[in-house]
Amino acid sequence: MSDVPLCSIAVAEQLAAADLEELEMALQADFCKLQKPTKRLFGVDDVVVIVGLATGAAQLVDYGIKASKAIVKWRQKLKAKDLDACCILEHPRRPPLDLRTASDEEILEWFQR
Repeated sequence: MSDVPLCSIAVAEQLAAADLEELEMALQADFCKLQKPTKRLFGVDDVVVIVGLATGAAQLVDYGIKASKAIVKWRQKLKAKDLDACCILEHPRRPPLDLRTASDEEILEWFQR
């Protein structure tokens, strides 16, 4: 059984460890696991969201919807603390998406591509 990367989340600026941990906890579920890349830029924590081998495209879309909802909820919590979600969603087949400027709908659409 192989794993499929759903996305990677590049943290563009330093986030408090508690805020990053909250994002990681929000994304962890039965369907996915998180992986920290071994190569990192100085002062940057990146997270790769991995899902187990999917049975079909519909299941990957479902995982994407769950991930997008978790990210949107996490962003709302940061905004309530007057903080920016200084992260960029990345995937080899999609353009990067800056979570500081993207709308909730854009995040959902990004995962559904």
